[in-house]
Amino acid sequence: MGCGICLEDGAVTKVSAAKETVVKINGMVTDAPTTLTAIKLLTSKPVLVETTLNIPVGAGFGASGAGALSAALALNEEMSINLTFKELAGTAHVAEVTNMTGLGDVTGMTFGGIVVRKKAGAPFLGIIDKIPCRDTTISWVSFGEIHTKSVLSDDLKKKNINKAGKSRLKELLKKPTLENFFIQSAAFSKDIELMSSRVKDAIEAVESAGGLASQAMLGDTVFAINDNGALLEFGEVHESRISNAGAHLL
Repeated sequence: MGCGICLEDGAVTKVSAAKETVVKINGMVTDAPTTLTAIKLLTSKPVLVETTLNIPVGAGFGASGAGALSAALALNEEMSINLTFKELAGTAHVAEVTNMTGLGDVTGMTFGGIVVRKKAGAPFLGIIDKIPCRDTTISWVSFGEIHTKSVLSDDLKKKNINKAGKSRLKELLKKPTLENFFIQSAAFSKDIELMSSRVKDAIEAVESAGGLASQAMLGDTVFAINDNGALLEFGEVHESRISNAGAHLL
């Protein structure tokens, strides 16, 4: 359950036949367990998966889910597997949950925009809604990683996340707007106590400048709207628009 924003920046993947299955990210051979799990669920044939990422890994942008979902879409076309979009998304979701690299990321990427997941489950099981929004520009600064698996494998942390998440989702649905999403997201971040001092300072700076900001989950990253230059003092500022299209073939 939860809510998140789908950005235009993410993963672009090409799949081709090969002698052995290899995953390359930004040209480098890498161990990408979530993508590899998704591939094994879809085919037994060896393939070369080449993914270009323009988002950081482990910083709360759902890079693992994006890699797995884009690989599944590309593999389906290249190998003529002939599955539906939701079946492919379900495979990527299962791969992500299995590897503890995320929970709701794939659902957000599947539908695009500001996706509200009202019930738990894969993209074809959960009850999905969306908050209407324009292709608003999101600015962000990343300070580093939070190891997602270390959080998702901690029962006490998961209990706190579930409790805070249900409460903030309820408040969001009372007023489903982009602005209230940021307000509830920031409150959720404070509730679960994974916020570093740098993230806290950056959020406060943006709010003081008249904007809204929150912490990307799960990452040591701040994302904002209308930051009015407030993020510049905290590091290199990146921008990406909200993608209402979601994942698609190019």
